[in-house]
Amino acid sequence: MKIGIALDDRRQEKRVALRPEELGSLARKNRLLVERGAGLGVGISDAEYAQAGARVAAKEQVYACPLVVKLREPNETELSLMRPGSTVFSMMHLINRMHLARLLQRYGINAIAMERIKDPLGERIIEDLHEVGYSGMLKGLELWGRNPAKATVKILGCGRIALGAIQAASRKQARVILLNKREMNEMYKHMPGTDILVDGLTWPAELRGKVYLVTRSMLKLMHPRAAVIGLVSNPVGKYPIETMHPTTLSDISYTLNGVIHAACWGWSGLDPVNVTRRYSIQISPVLSDIARNGLDHLPEYIRQAMSEVKE
Repeated sequence: MKIGIALDDRRQEKRVALRPEELGSLARKNRLLVERGAGLGVGISDAEYAQAGARVAAKEQVYACPLVVKLREPNETELSLMRPGSTVFSMMHLINRMHLARLLQRYGINAIAMERIKDPLGERIIEDLHEVGYSGMLKGLELWGRNPAKATVKILGCGRIALGAIQAASRKQARVILLNKREMNEMYKHMPGTDILVDGLTWPAELRGKVYLVTRSMLKLMHPRAAVIGLVSNPVGKYPIETMHPTTLSDISYTLNGVIHAACWGWSGLDPVNVTRRYSIQISPVLSDIARNGLDHLPEYIRQAMSEVKE
């Protein structure tokens, strides 16, 4: 199979989907084209990809492949370079990106969503959830800007993302309080005395934009120059915190009513080398299954993650 490994071309984005270490075995049986400069952000040269058996190529050549692999979701410019009927394999999160779903349809591109690749127990195979929580929490402490050991951090959620945040805050000797479901429904009681509030919740679709655990008026109950950190990606207006909206690596925070807000889509991009290693190890066997079976005969666990263009 001819496979293109694309540069993740976003401001401050340094990660890449595959390292030469994991790419080598694929290159022995398939034609791999790696976009020029794809790994420079994590210290991987084009020569290293060439030594592993890939061909370093221009963006147009990479996006002309039947299968294009990248970490971040494709933008319209990238989709316009692809051939109708070809497939992109990346993080998609289409439930939060309806505009992207429409673009895929417009350009006739199929998508395999990395976040929807699951094992037999229903767990994600390609994920960096702990790293998202850990990196986001460290950045939250940095934005707060004072001695972490003096911070009172309150965390909503108890999944892998929240656990990453708990670990990061604890290692910095912050006082960490994990709020349970009953306490979350009485946030006006728990906002006073809070320096950093961390949202690690997967907010149900039926509540998005309708129910807010933290309202705008509650912000004044927090300590002065407090911070609110959103670790789970949601569209504008769909967070459990009324004043939260998505931010990016290049514009990571904003201040509203005296409270610092940050809800980065791509928190783990703050630790690009380690996260690239994690993703590459996870992606490689899935990509091998795709290449071995072909796009027309995908294994069921991959087919379930595919969104096909309908005629």
